[in-house]
Amino acid sequence: MVWRGRLGHYRVEAVMASEESAGPVIRTGRLLLRPLRLDDLPHLQRYATRPDFYRYLPGPAQTAATVAVFLEQRMLDAWDQPRTHWVFAIEPPEVGHIVGTVRTSIVNAQEQTADLGYAMDLDFHGRGYMTEAAQAVLKFAFHELGMHRVWATVDPENAASCRVLERLGMRREGHFRKDKLVRGEWRDTYLYALLKEEYK
Repeated sequence: MVWRGRLGHYRVEAVMASEESAGPVIRTGRLLLRPLRLDDLPHLQRYATRPDFYRYLPGPAQTAATVAVFLEQRMLDAWDQPRTHWVFAIEPPEVGHIVGTVRTSIVNAQEQTADLGYAMDLDFHGRGYMTEAAQAVLKFAFHELGMHRVWATVDPENAASCRVLERLGMRREGHFRKDKLVRGEWRDTYLYALLKEEYK
């Protein structure tokens, strides 16, 4: 059903649903990858509004209000038919709350192509969580969604994200010069990709 109310101080419309109806749940060795929930909002607002968090991400500077809109939209995406977007909250069970997100979206169903994206609370960097979560979502894209190719883009200065993609076995296929305008600055982009037959 659809719930109309407030996320914190922000009026939103969001879908109230169980994990099962809102999307798949994936468990890895150390992580729970689950659908986003309303109670994720304060954690998202805490870390996603930090300038060092969104430094390499396109779009405006993040505020508590824009993060609330993000959560609302991602929860509503789970009810699109046909579904093309899957966003997973990354939750280490011993932490007990969201520490990041990882997503995949079908870009071209006929060509069986999807993209991969992710972001993590900087307080939880350096623990291998993102590599573990992204590996699980790659498996989901190839084996559950039937994708042939998954690609991702990254700012060349984001060395940590480049390392994640390379640990996943993705190859750097392109370097686009000053192709993205990020808060008034033209920035380069690396393109990485992985084929299903290359996935391990």
